[in-house]
Amino acid sequence: MSLAAQERSALSALLARTADNSAFYTLLTAADGVREINELAGLKADPRYRLVRVDRRLGPAKSEFEIALVDDIEMSVAFYDKVTLVRAPGVSSRLLARNSIWRSASSRHSLALRDISQMVLFNYIVQYYDIFLAADTMTDGGNFNWHRHVSRAIEKGLYAFVYHPTTQALQSIPTQGALNDLQDLAWSDADHEGLRAVISLSPMVSRLEIEDKPV
Repeated sequence: MSLAAQERSALSALLARTADNSAFYTLLTAADGVREINELAGLKADPRYRLVRVDRRLGPAKSEFEIALVDDIEMSVAFYDKVTLVRAPGVSSRLLARNSIWRSASSRHSLALRDISQMVLFNYIVQYYDIFLAADTMTDGGNFNWHRHVSRAIEKGLYAFVYHPTTQALQSIPTQGALNDLQDLAWSDADHEGLRAVISLSPMVSRLEIEDKPV
């Protein structure tokens, strides 16, 4: 298991424990760089919930920030996304946002969590950064969620590209039909590690250089 996978597994275990989740809620909501982004993400939820962005809690560098859906009544975290920004000049002039996402499995949050990932990614983050989706960094579904996120991006009129590790090339996915043509790849265990996509507001994406350079 890679170091990144170990970190995701540890975070999932921590947030699944009630006491640790509550402590994490306190850390996020008490951070200096916290601000509410409900309206920016288009989230209309029960007033007990807030969607917040937290900057600089993970360190002074501007290459990471956090987004969380917090329940102020229960004092818990229902959704968490650690966003890491990387430069890939071969793609575009915008930074790429890698997302490591966790969401609560509790039924009490089910209504608030409906479409939360899509709102965070495609209503909020894509306005500022291009989005890099990799099946192996999705803690809640892998291949299935990769396919679903790309499908939702196309539905919203965003530009989607699949990355082919062998050729290091980007292939446009202009329609749902084109995405369906990739279904065998999306559900292939052998190709699980290679399932990657870039989602952008702009069609000006030429190729992907996976030599990630920290911001």
